[in-house]
Amino acid sequence: MDVFTLVYILNATLLLLHEIESAYEKEWEILKLPGKISGFLLMHLPIIILLFYGVIEVEKKSVSGIILAAITGVSGLLPFIVHKLVFKKKDRFNRGISNLIIYLNLVTGLALLFQSWAAFP
Repeated sequence: MDVFTLVYILNATLLLLHEIESAYEKEWEILKLPGKISGFLLMHLPIIILLFYGVIEVEKKSVSGIILAAITGVSGLLPFIVHKLVFKKKDRFNRGISNLIIYLNLVTGLALLFQSWAAFP
C-alpha cells in the first residue's frame, strides 16, 4: 500500500467520522435536507459504497480510482466550506474533536487532490 492509498483511506475515514457527527448534529436541519434522518441515511448509502469501492480502484491506480480519489479529495474540503464558511453556527460542529476532524479533512482532502492530479495519466 502506498501513500496515495493511505491518504485516500485517511480522508475517507475523516469524512465518515464527520458524517457520524452530522447525524448527531441533525445536519438535515442545518442544510434543510428533506426526509429527516431516513433521507439522510439513504443519501449516504451510495456515498459509503463509493468510498469503499474507491479503495480498491485507488490501490490499482485505475483511472476510475484516480477520479474517485479526486472527488473524495473535494469532499474532504466540503465540511470546512459548509461549517466554517457558509453555514457557520456557533453551537454546531464547534467542539474540539469536531474542529480537529474538519481541519484534518481539509488537509487530507487537499493532499488527495494534489496526489490525484499528479497520478492522472
